[in-house]
Amino acid sequence: MALVIKSWSIKSQPAPGEPHVRVVARESGFWSFILSLLGIDATTTMEVSSTRIEFEHGSLSGFIRRMTPFGHVSSTFYGRHKPWKTALFILAVCFSIGSAIGKAWALLAFLLLGLIGAGLYYFLNRELTFGFIEDSGFAGAITFKRSVIEGQEINEEQLRKMIAVIEHQIKCQSAPLEGIDIGGQPGNERFAVPAPTSLKEVFGGVAPPPAPATPKAPPPAAPQAPAQAAPRSHCPQCNQPCTAADRFCGHCGHTL
Repeated sequence: MALVIKSWSIKSQPAPGEPHVRVVARESGFWSFILSLLGIDATTTMEVSSTRIEFEHGSLSGFIRRMTPFGHVSSTFYGRHKPWKTALFILAVCFSIGSAIGKAWALLAFLLLGLIGAGLYYFLNRELTFGFIEDSGFAGAITFKRSVIEGQEINEEQLRKMIAVIEHQIKCQSAPLEGIDIGGQPGNERFAVPAPTSLKEVFGGVAPPPAPATPKAPPPAAPQAPAQAAPRSHCPQCNQPCTAADRFCGHCGHTL
């Protein structure tokens, strides 16, 4: 639902404590105007200061105020909607009624009535929208139309100035790239140690990293069994025992 503007201001050099941009809108309608005179109307407010954007959406039950720093504003936007289709439909309906009557005066009267009605509808229901989008995806916007009672109106040129002020503040808040360490080594030695893993380490300081473990000596090798002695043989001549290393028999002198 489109709102109507109660008040607005744009200041490139505001006084201390004043915003650069301030727009206050209320719901359209006669009863909403009566409630605004009593001070209990539901308003939607957007303020642009030197550091952030404040967007407040109110109702008869309360309000929600959202404060967004310029560093978290991804984009701004504004636009216009012209209800020419509805205006042509009103004119066509009046022309059809006049034609159905079949009288020249009726056709002329309803055609004149349709022109006046379509013109008033088009003039009073042209909508303008402007707002911003956060990095989170939230869109804070105000869609409004001309206010006949308050007599307040914002045209496209004034909307462009509002957006220019917001864009200028965003550029002023952007941090320069000089002096930003983009290396892979931590700039603070505190972050080079392991993170604490217990409450004792949190409140008593981070424990130093454990010393590297010393390599263990290999286990001793199992003792090998003694080599078995070579089997003995017998002399084929005297049948006396001898070893395999003997060349001659020690008893008879036979060559083995």
